[in-house]
Parts: sequence; structure tokens; C-alpha cells
Amino acid sequence: MNSITSKSSRTNKHTLERVIEPLASYICATERPHAALKSALAALFREVEQTNSAARTRVAALLESRIALPA
Repeated sequence: MNSITSKSSRTNKHTLERVIEPLASYICATERPHAALKSALAALFREVEQTNSAARTRVAALLESRIALPA
């Protein structure tokens, strides 16, 4: 596991807050905030799954290309 410096954590936290605040405002302003929250979470989970899938595919391709190289 990689360690994260406190400066990096503060930057990431600030950036995350800047993204979440408008989303939270949007969710609260809708007529059905529970449904909007579920939709936002579903979209986030899909994005994470797609990112993980792309990363796994990339790692597999890199490993395969290293195996295919002559020693």
C-alpha cells in the first residue's frame, strides 16, 4: 500500500469537496432526493467498475507482452 503525504491528502480532500458540494446541492434540490442519490451512487459505482476493468485489462496486456518477449 502506498503512503500518502498530508499535503496530498489535503489537496485530494479539497478537490473532492469541490466536486461533491454541487452534487449534494443538486440531489437535495430534486423532488426525489433519495432517487437522485441512488442514481448518483450507481453512476459512481459504474465509473469505478469501468476504471478497474480498464486497469485489469491494461495490466494483463502488459504482463502478456512481457511474457511474449524473448528472454
